[in-house]
Amino acid sequence: MIVRRCAVLAPRQLSCARNSSNPHKPAPHIQHHDITYQEGEINISKILRKIQRDVRINPEDTKNNSLTTSYWFERSIKLSELHTVYLQLSKSRLTTLVVLTAAAGFAFNPVSGSLASFAAVSAGTFLCSASANACNQVMEAPFDAQMDRCKQRVMVRHLVTPLHGLMFSAVCGVLGTGVLYYCVNPLTAALGLANIVLYAGVYTTMKRYTIANTWVGSIVGAIPPAMGWAAASGTLDSGALALCALIYFWQFPHFNSLSYNVRQDYCRAGYHMMSVTDTSLNGRVSLRNTVALIPLCVAIPFTGISHCSFSFYSIVVNTYFSYLAWNFYREPSKQTARELFRFSLVYLPILFGFLAIGYAFKERTATDERHHGDKKYIQELCPAAVLPATAASDQLCPVASKSS
Repeated sequence: MIVRRCAVLAPRQLSCARNSSNPHKPAPHIQHHDITYQEGEINISKILRKIQRDVRINPEDTKNNSLTTSYWFERSIKLSELHTVYLQLSKSRLTTLVVLTAAAGFAFNPVSGSLASFAAVSAGTFLCSASANACNQVMEAPFDAQMDRCKQRVMVRHLVTPLHGLMFSAVCGVLGTGVLYYCVNPLTAALGLANIVLYAGVYTTMKRYTIANTWVGSIVGAIPPAMGWAAASGTLDSGALALCALIYFWQFPHFNSLSYNVRQDYCRAGYHMMSVTDTSLNGRVSLRNTVALIPLCVAIPFTGISHCSFSFYSIVVNTYFSYLAWNFYREPSKQTARELFRFSLVYLPILFGFLAIGYAFKERTATDERHHGDKKYIQELCPAAVLPATAASDQLCPVASKSS
């Protein structure tokens, strides 16, 4: 069992600090959005209401309105529950999406990789993503505490110490890059390490200073397909770049529409996002990158990873995607942002489904072309071809009759 001791300011101390001249008016230095984050100390009223069941307050102590009085409680975690905490630190759903995009890069590579390489790149990618996400949560804990969508995170609730979180991040990072280096190849390990550094070191820091963080974050999200591709063939070529560009452009309408509806949270936490600083730019960037997906998807079959029919399927999907982005740009609102965000959630599964169908059809067509005129291959496809050339056998296997 891991015991975490936390100090909080009693809720009454926040709500009852009064101006001595007017007892009904709060003291001028008390504001509802103030936060003082120290080791084990939180003074946000919303969070206090969530954890007040863990705090035992002596009624006599509440007579003292001093803001310096703290009440201590212990929050314990059983070892059997620790894996749940680690999954939350890893942002397991986001990490699973990262692993799936890496698996897509591995699967669409014309070079067939081994099952062992696939398992290794999946495990290594998961660990690298977990490392970056855990470090991000440790660094952003005092700011996440001010956001409604983040206030239930592990570090905000003090389920583990910052040192514990950093140690988990370091172990995952070392294991992840080690697995990729020794079980896959150095190129994939370098991409995994770059992902950790860019996300935890660059993107997380930039969020509080410039809106350029969104572009850096999109680069981070575009790296996993390249990791999967490099794991299969050991190199990067036009097919890998096409998959990376697809993920890169998709992230702007996905994130910008999401951030629009939670821009109050980002504003309270002091994050520089386009949805906060420039709503018009937020819509323009979403539309621009959505439109860029149209020519990109048309060109993807020329890289050799799908059949030319994918171009026609993708035009329909991307046209509708661009239409939703146009609505969001022309009239930014919660409704248009929600419509764009919801479609962005199903966009990748739909497009990767078309890619998989096109890839399978292309492989079958290439196989048929290689065996054109090969009677043995024809007999494998149509066993009736081994029968004597009779009218019945011709009806059973017209392919065999034509070849003969």
